[in-house]
Amino acid sequence: MDILKYFFRIEDTENRYSIFIRVLAGGVFLWEGMIKFLYANQGIGRFTKLGFSQPDLVANLIGGLEILGGLMLIAGILTRPLSFIFMIQMLVAMYMTKVPLFFGTSPLPPPQAPPIVGIWAVLHEIRSEYSQLLSCLFLFFAGPGKFSVDSIRKNR
Repeated sequence: MDILKYFFRIEDTENRYSIFIRVLAGGVFLWEGMIKFLYANQGIGRFTKLGFSQPDLVANLIGGLEILGGLMLIAGILTRPLSFIFMIQMLVAMYMTKVPLFFGTSPLPPPQAPPIVGIWAVLHEIRSEYSQLLSCLFLFFAGPGKFSVDSIRKNR
């Protein structure tokens, strides 16, 4: 039970600048989730190429999570649990897409310009996931900040 209390405990609600990280991370998750529904190659098509057995279900679940979770991060609702979930998602995304890119075995289209494979291709292509991972790590440990629904909940 202590781990659940820790997981749902609301940390710092005084830092007024955490809102920038919440809007950054939440905004990217929001529009990436929307893109999964708007463009088949980014939703069902991508998960099909990655070898998921039910790519339509996975695309819809991940897209829905990113839209709802992105909006919740922006508002500062359940910041810590959502940050944790999104960190796991980014680690899985990096493993599924960037490890094969390193070895030149990715089922996804290669980058449009050099570097195409190897460490430099990975470092270039991983920038979004890396930024999202570190933003969520910050929010997980630092908390939602002053301008958040979590802050209002804590103060009640």
